Amino acid sequence: MYRPPYVAGSFYPGSKQSLEKMIEEFMEEAKKNVDFVDEGKNVGVLCPHAGYVFSGKTQAYSYYYLSKSPPDTFVIIGPNHTGMGLPISLMDKGLWETPLGEIEINQELASKIVENSKLVGIDSSSHRYEHSIEVQLPFLQYIKKDATFVPICMGIQDQQTAVEIGKAIAKSSKEPLGVIASSDLVHYGNRFRYSPVKGSKDEVLSWIKSNDMEILKLAENFDIEGLYRFIGKKDYTSCGYGPLSAMLSCMKELGANKARILDYSNSYEASRDYSNVVGYGAVGVRC
Repeated sequence: MYRPPYVAGSFYPGSKQSLEKMIEEFMEEAKKNVDFVDEGKNVGVLCPHAGYVFSGKTQAYSYYYLSKSPPDTFVIIGPNHTGMGLPISLMDKGLWETPLGEIEINQELASKIVENSKLVGIDSSSHRYEHSIEVQLPFLQYIKKDATFVPICMGIQDQQTAVEIGKAIAKSSKEPLGVIASSDLVHYGNRFRYSPVKGSKDEVLSWIKSNDMEILKLAENFDIEGLYRFIGKKDYTSCGYGPLSAMLSCMKELGANKARILDYSNSYEASRDYSNVVGYGAVGVRC
C-alpha cells in the first residue's frame, strides 16, 4: 500500500530543497544545545506535530537526540485527529512518501506488535489524512535515510490502553528500537474551547508554560499515573498524552526509568498571538 504525503506544502515545505534547508537550520540550532550524555541502544522521544514554522524548532531537539547511532527501525505513535478508522490503528505494510523520498513500513515488527497486543488492529483508513505521524517522517529521513517504521494511530488514549500498547511494542522488538511519541501540549484559547485562565499576555503565557512544564516533568520522571491525574484534573488539552504514555511504557519495559527534557516552546513565539496558543515539548530517553 502506498501512502502519499497529505500535508506537504502546508505543515512543511512541499519541495525537497526547501524542506531540507528548513530541517537543517532547525537541527543546527538544536546541535548547540543538546549533548549526548545518555547511553543505550533503545531510544524514545516526545515530539510535537504542528506546522514546522511553529514547532519545528522544538521537534529538531528530539531528532538531534535521536541522531546519535539511530536504530534502523522506529515506531511512531500519534493521536487520531480525524476520527477515522479503528480505535487503535496500525498500518502493517507499504510505503509512505514525503518530499525527501519513500520510507518503508517494517512488516515484521508491525506483525509482531499486532500479535502481542489485544487492542491494536490493522487499518489504513485512520492514517490517510492524519498529520501527526506524517510530519515526523521528514525529520526521521533526514537523520536516517534507510530507516523503516511502524505507524500506530491512537483514537482512544486511556491509561490502560497506552500502557498495554507500550508493553506490546517492547515485547515485539528484538533489535535496537526507536519510539517516537507525537504530541503537542496545551491547546489554549477560544479556537480550542479551552480558556481556564484569563488575564494579561504575561499571565496567560506564564500559566501555559507552567502547566506544560508539569507535563514534561511528569514524563521526565516516568510518572504515567501522575500524567493521567494531571490531564483529568485540569481537563488538559494535550492531544497526544496516550502516545506519550505508550512511549514511556515501552521504554520502561525495556529498562529505562528516567527521561530528559530537551526543549520547550509554544506557538506564541512564531504567531505573537496569545489568545490562541499551542505548546510544544521535546523529551528524550535512552536505555
